[in-house]
Amino acid sequence: MSRVPGGPPAATGPGLSPPSAPDLSAPDQAPPSLTRQAFRGLSWSFLGALGEAALQFTAIVVLSRLVTVEEFGIAAAATVVTGFAVMLSQLGLGAAVVQARRLEHGDLAAVFVIGTGIGLLLAVVMFSVAPFVGPVVGLPADAPYLRMLSVVLVLGAARIVATGVLQRQMRFKAIALVDLVSYALGYLGTATVLALLGFGAVSLVWGQIVQATVATVVSYALVRHPVRPRRLSTMVTSARRLFGFGSAYSLSQLGNWVANNGDNFVVTSLLGPASLGVYARAHQLLVHPANLIGSVADKVLFPAMSRIQDDAARLTRAYVTANSLVAMVTVPASVLLFVLAPEVVAILLGAGWEAVALPLQVFAVVLLPRTAYKISGSLTRATGAVLGGAWRQWVYAGLVVAGCAVGSRWGIDGVAVGASVAIVVHTAVMLKFSARLRRGLVGMVLRAYAKSLPLGVGVAAVAWPLAAWLRETTSAVVTLLPTAAAGAVAAALVLLLTRRLFRDELATLQRGRRGRSPAAAAASTAP
Repeated sequence: MSRVPGGPPAATGPGLSPPSAPDLSAPDQAPPSLTRQAFRGLSWSFLGALGEAALQFTAIVVLSRLVTVEEFGIAAAATVVTGFAVMLSQLGLGAAVVQARRLEHGDLAAVFVIGTGIGLLLAVVMFSVAPFVGPVVGLPADAPYLRMLSVVLVLGAARIVATGVLQRQMRFKAIALVDLVSYALGYLGTATVLALLGFGAVSLVWGQIVQATVATVVSYALVRHPVRPRRLSTMVTSARRLFGFGSAYSLSQLGNWVANNGDNFVVTSLLGPASLGVYARAHQLLVHPANLIGSVADKVLFPAMSRIQDDAARLTRAYVTANSLVAMVTVPASVLLFVLAPEVVAILLGAGWEAVALPLQVFAVVLLPRTAYKISGSLTRATGAVLGGAWRQWVYAGLVVAGCAVGSRWGIDGVAVGASVAIVVHTAVMLKFSARLRRGLVGMVLRAYAKSLPLGVGVAAVAWPLAAWLRETTSAVVTLLPTAAAGAVAAALVLLLTRRLFRDELATLQRGRRGRSPAAAAASTAP
């Protein structure tokens, strides 16, 4: 049994490290129930995302009253550039750490040294070209924001290995802790305090810097992976093995970044930073529920599917079940968000942000496809089909930019429609690509989606008239709370009445809760 310096003995597993140490070279043996691990991962990831969403909404409520619309737009424009540079600096290496069948200590050291070096190089480049890049996204040439954020590139690159190992080991409790602590100290702490002191857009920039710093330090403290450079030949061997997947995944990530930020670039270029401030708020209010569901599922499904990447039958069941579970949550949630968008904006953002309501309603309509394509992305990465996913991401990026450019003729509302159409098309394309696993997969997923339509209808039948009635005589808070509660009760009742349609999904949740594998559950019920 191998040991890690300063750590406990390493447990065995199929090329995976134990939770207590980053020794990834243990011999193969049957892993514990993947259903149990996935369920626990989903539980912790969901709780972490729920806690982070609560912190984010609190920060939105506070900061929207301390920072102007234009200052939000300035910070968002700077983040667009930084996000692109961070994505380039990571080269898909974190995903390669998660997906690799075998992983050695030398691999971790090589990824850390190479990744951090690339991050440092790109930080120097961004610091140097900031006066030329800033005006392209609507920032003054002498604005300090891009140069300040260049340090985030180094911090993000230094965190690649720790984050990848935590996800590979399915230590989602630790990941949730990192996300919560870093966001609380960054945005809710640093940004809010500086905004109270009147620093404006700079307060949001410092919030990002502190968040990245805390996340990097805490992640490394949890993993303590090797950082000392090994022999050049060892590093070259590791780099060749991991960069094949990482470079292809990085190409896919580049397309995904353009898709996720192309709308922001169109808005700030054609409509100005003030319009970007409004649009970014609407987009952020959508991203919160989407991340709460889709990103949590992706975070768990990617390592779980990677473990069974050679078993097409299990992958198919996992993919269809995950899509169905996501639809169960997102369909009623999207209806509630659409109905209550004016109240959500009034309560969270306050006066002066009314223009956010309509774009938010447009985004609410596509909450399911926005969430579902992340599941297809998990499958694509887990099976190593990143090149096929990469060019589809670039098609998606082109659709976003084209749709938003056309829609900009009608302001931010038109941009929201253009982006939403691109999301729907991309979800359909990724679903078709996933169908390579098994003939008839598309029909299976569509039928899974259809099962959740009664949930949405039930919520709409109750929430829509109730909100319209309350809106005429009461405040936004009094309208939102009983309407949301009534919608949740309606969804629960419809689910109870149609529970036979969701037998497989509920059985999967039950197996995960009890910690039993699918095989054991089947054996216990066999005659």
